[in-house]
Amino acid sequence: MNTMPFFGQFLASFFVIIPIVLSGLSIYALILLIKALKIYINKNS
Repeated sequence: MNTMPFFGQFLASFFVIIPIVLSGLSIYALILLIKALKIYINKNS
């Protein structure tokens, strides 16, 4: 029972998934920030 190939595959998928998730979260955070800024500007004007 050799588990190393499976572990390597898991690590590879992990290193692919994490950047995608992080970039998705950062884009989502940027959108929320822009929306908040627009509301803030509208309230002040």
